[in-house]
Amino acid sequence: MFPNKVARAAGTGASAPIENCQICGHDQLETVLSLGYMPPVNQMVSIGEAERQQPWFPTSLLRCPECELVQLGLAVDPIIIFPPEYPYTSGTTRILRDNFADLYAESSKMLGLGKEDLIVDIGSNDGTLISNYKNGGHRILGIEPTEVAKIANERGIHTIQRYFTPEVAHEVKEKYGAAKVVTAANCFAHIEDDKTRSDTFDLFSYGGANIVAADHRAQAARRGDGLQAGDARSQHQYARRSHRAGRGHQ
Repeated sequence: MFPNKVARAAGTGASAPIENCQICGHDQLETVLSLGYMPPVNQMVSIGEAERQQPWFPTSLLRCPECELVQLGLAVDPIIIFPPEYPYTSGTTRILRDNFADLYAESSKMLGLGKEDLIVDIGSNDGTLISNYKNGGHRILGIEPTEVAKIANERGIHTIQRYFTPEVAHEVKEKYGAAKVVTAANCFAHIEDDKTRSDTFDLFSYGGANIVAADHRAQAARRGDGLQAGDARSQHQYARRSHRAGRGHQ
């Protein structure tokens, strides 16, 4: 089941309100918290550059009473959230490096990965996560929309610079074949609709797994994190195994 009304901001250069739950489609969302208006955090102004106006967006946190998904009340164009000059590289965070190394060790053992198995990382940044699979001798492919993709390619981490869409999923499978593992660390929440998320399953081979890292809201609240919570201490990896090609999964 997909929401009947999806907030689509991609390509607008602006934003769109979330009026239905992004997972179940319920249209009576409850406001949990509002922190007012905030600017995007990923646009760094160079020293000496002339001052210019920055956009600010409302940060209402909404809860769905049907499926209990907690979500921001606004979808913002990905080009604003993840601009080409996006400054953050995951390799600079030690706890992430350790977390990703542990993820590889656990998943490779659990899935019995072979040398010819393809691993695809969505939102791969500088390739820190997927480099563990490369070092393990597996075939890899990163998908990253920002200029950070160039850093990954310079490191020998094969990465295509694209936003993840159903079209990209189809192109990847056509060119590289089905993936045994599709990873996505802290990026699925930025994909506008659940159908696009589900298209990751089109990448799978029989018995493949989708490994998603996301913050648990209770742990984030106990730590006092804001809406941009991204500390790996609260990340949970969820492996979903596909039992047939296409959308079959459990």
